[in-house]
Amino acid sequence: MPDKKIDNDKFDVRKTTDYLKLNRWFSANHFRTEKTKEKPKVAEFQPGDFFSRKIFRWFYYYIQNRFGFNHSYTCYDNTQTGVFRIDKTTDTQNDPVVIGIAGDWGTYTAQSIEVAKKMGGHNPHYTIHIGDTYFVGAPHEIINNFIAPESPWFRGSKGSFALLGNHEMYARGIAYFDELLPTLGLNEPGGWTGQQAPYFCLENDHWRILGLDTGYHSIGKIPVIEMIPWFAPNCRFPKKMMQWLKEIVKLDDPGDKRSLLILTHHQYISAFKNETEYITPARQLASLIGRDRPVLWIWGHEHKFSLYEKACVDGGPLVYGRCIGHGGMPLELDKFARDKNKKGFDKLVMVDERPVPGTEDYPLGFNGYAMIKLSGADLRIEYHDTNGHLLSEHWKADGAGRMIGDITPPQPLTGLHEEKDKNWNDAVK
Repeated sequence: MPDKKIDNDKFDVRKTTDYLKLNRWFSANHFRTEKTKEKPKVAEFQPGDFFSRKIFRWFYYYIQNRFGFNHSYTCYDNTQTGVFRIDKTTDTQNDPVVIGIAGDWGTYTAQSIEVAKKMGGHNPHYTIHIGDTYFVGAPHEIINNFIAPESPWFRGSKGSFALLGNHEMYARGIAYFDELLPTLGLNEPGGWTGQQAPYFCLENDHWRILGLDTGYHSIGKIPVIEMIPWFAPNCRFPKKMMQWLKEIVKLDDPGDKRSLLILTHHQYISAFKNETEYITPARQLASLIGRDRPVLWIWGHEHKFSLYEKACVDGGPLVYGRCIGHGGMPLELDKFARDKNKKGFDKLVMVDERPVPGTEDYPLGFNGYAMIKLSGADLRIEYHDTNGHLLSEHWKADGAGRMIGDITPPQPLTGLHEEKDKNWNDAVK
C-alpha cells in the first residue's frame, strides 16, 4: 500500500456536528469540504477567516467539479477478471470466510473510527466499503479515511474492496479511481493487487457476492434541471459493467444455480420521505437473472439500518433488501418519517430508531456495520452497532438458485423492534 501522507497538516478528526443537516446539494457539499478542511487546530482561527480567504477556492473547485469531465470508467484487463474465489481461508478448511461490510462510513469522525475498529476486531478476511466518502471524496478525504498510515479503514487479511457512492462522484470520482482503487484488491505476498474497476465478484461453489456500481451515474451536471424527476440521475449500471456481467460473470447463464448476494451503494426500494427508489439498476439486474430468482441485496445511501421483506416491484427482481448506511454519518432520527407512497413502505420490517444516550436535544441513532460469514452453502449475516451484536440472519443456498432463510431476533434489551403488524420472520420468509 502506498505510503500516503495526510496532505493537509491542519486536518483533524471531524466532529459529528460537522455533518448535521447535510443535504445532497453539490455546492453545499463542496462548501463543507473546504470549510472543514481549513479549520485549523489553533484557537486564533475565526469563522470569518474562511470567508475572507477561502471562498474563491471553494467556488473554483465547485465549478471545476460541477462541470468538469468525470474520471474515465475503468474495467478489468487481461491480468484480472474481477471474479475472485474465496473458498478457503488461511485457517482450517472448515472455518468460514469472514467479510466485513460498512456503508456511508468515510466521515473520519470518532464514530466511524470506532466502527472500523470494531469491524477489525472480527479478524475479517475481506472488508468492503459500499460507498460514500465525505463530503465529496476529495483526495485528502480519501487519503485520510483509507490510505494514510494513520487512516482508520481496516483492510481484510486477504483483500479489501470499495464501491462508488454519489459523494465520491461529487469530485468526479478522480480520487476514488486514482488514489483509492490502486491500494485495494487482494493482499498477496507481493503487495496489494489493486482493484481495477468499481465492481467485483467474490464467489465459491454455492454463492456469488456481487459488488455492483450505482455511483458513476448518480450525479447530474445541470443545476436545477437535475432536480426535476424526469431528468434526475437514475444510478443505472454502466454499460461496461453490464458487459462484464454478461461476458465474464455470465450472470444470465441459466445453468449457474448459485445463490446471489448483491452489494450496491443505492437502494432498490425505500420506506422513507425524501428518499428515492432507484428502479433502473434493479430492472437491469432483472434483465439478466429474471424477476423470480430471489436475491439478497445490501445497500447504503440512506443513513439507516433497516430490513425489508421480499419485494418485487416495477420490473425489478425478487429482493430481500437490507440497508446498512449507518457506518459513519450521524443518523438524524428526525429524518426517519415514513412515506406511504414509497413502494417499500409496506415492506419495511425494521428500522433502528434507538436514540444514543446523551443526544436527547437532537436525537441521533447508533452507527454500525455487518459481518458476513460464508461456509460452503451457508451464509450468515450478523449486524452490529458499536456496542455489540444486534441480530443475525442465516441463509442456505439450495443449489437451484434460491436460498432458505431464518433469523435470530435481537434480545429485548437491545431495544430493537419490528414495525407494526410485522414480525422478524417476515424479513426472511
